[in-house]
Amino acid sequence: MGMKTERRKVPVEELALFEEAGACGTAAVISPIHKVYDPGEDKTYVIGNGEPGPVSTRLYQHLTAIQLGDEPDQHGWVTVLE
Repeated sequence: MGMKTERRKVPVEELALFEEAGACGTAAVISPIHKVYDPGEDKTYVIGNGEPGPVSTRLYQHLTAIQLGDEPDQHGWVTVLE
């Protein structure tokens, strides 16, 4: 999809700059993260409006299209059962 990715620890100070955030797991879904609470600073960081943002939406649509066979599975994720 042409997106640049990186894997790193995110300093809590960067949360104020986020436009959207999501949690991904083995269920192959993206759940929007609306708030992150830092108990050490007693501070809440609000991210977006609680709905999936445009990047999360694009990723979700692409993933479900692969799952439904509407887009090719270039990664070998899907097993078709008869």
